Amino acid sequence: MAKATGNAKPSKEDRKAEVRQIILAQGNDFIKELLRTHGLKIGASKKDFEIHLTAAIESDALTQEMIDAWLAEIEGWGNQHLYLFDVPTFAASKIKAQLQASQYSALAGMKQSYSFPDRLTLTSIALDGEHLSLVWHLGKEGWDRARDKDRTEEVELERYRYEAYRQRRDRSTVRFEWRFADRYCAILIHRNKEIDHAQAMEEIWSTLAALGIAKQPLAGVRLNNAVKSASKGKNSTKLARFEVEDGFVELGSTLAQGGIESVEAVRQTRLAVNDSAFAKAQGIFNFTVEEHEGLNRSIAVQIYGNEGRLRFWAQCPREDVYRVLTFLQQHNQA
Repeated sequence: MAKATGNAKPSKEDRKAEVRQIILAQGNDFIKELLRTHGLKIGASKKDFEIHLTAAIESDALTQEMIDAWLAEIEGWGNQHLYLFDVPTFAASKIKAQLQASQYSALAGMKQSYSFPDRLTLTSIALDGEHLSLVWHLGKEGWDRARDKDRTEEVELERYRYEAYRQRRDRSTVRFEWRFADRYCAILIHRNKEIDHAQAMEEIWSTLAALGIAKQPLAGVRLNNAVKSASKGKNSTKLARFEVEDGFVELGSTLAQGGIESVEAVRQTRLAVNDSAFAKAQGIFNFTVEEHEGLNRSIAVQIYGNEGRLRFWAQCPREDVYRVLTFLQQHNQA
């Protein structure tokens, strides 16, 4: 079990560099939204974004508080695997006292971490009257080919060719999220092959046990009914698969726009399937801004009903993740 550890405070220039790297690791749409929201110059390319970000940070037009709030909304939301679990039986009103008395008390209310730890590390814990959030980070270094920086050089009688690579620093996020008003809590794991899901969950369960919030791993919430119910409606269902021990039925749409509900023969077949005879269900749904009011962007979500697992295929703000979860929970109870 990893204990909370303090990091040496970086210099101002180091902190600026880390902030830029983390921001630039996010999608272009989100960088543009950050700049647009605060009335800052945007530009047309990621290089432009970097120039304008640097200028905004150095002039304090873009403050750390602004960046903290922005990262809390978009980092580690979407482009991830999400597992649903039953809520702990521990009273939410007692969490604060448990946290203050624990080895993790220093992380309570800590501002956004800008570190790139080389192992999965608990970096912050947020608690208020509505929710509990625990966040882990994992850093990784990569190198991208930069052909425009290639060069040749003659040294004495020899000629050398240098091939350039640009350093890339990635940061993955793992979250435990419990909104006290919900009938479920969630573990969110960034889509990164460097993260072993079983090990990440073991770390989460160990931390929750140390806090006294959940002494045992929580039971998963199955979503088979959500897939069955949602795939009967007008939702854009790209694929629905129903399984029994010795076989399965699978229905799909190859339309660029629209799902099985838009293919009459497949739609009729779906309605004719007695899905109650199938123990398991999986599906791929397109949650579009046209069909789901309030979404910031359209999102493809793959649902593994029996595992209680969702795979979000694109990054999106926190509120979009919860809109999808609310929709699925409503169908799961149908």
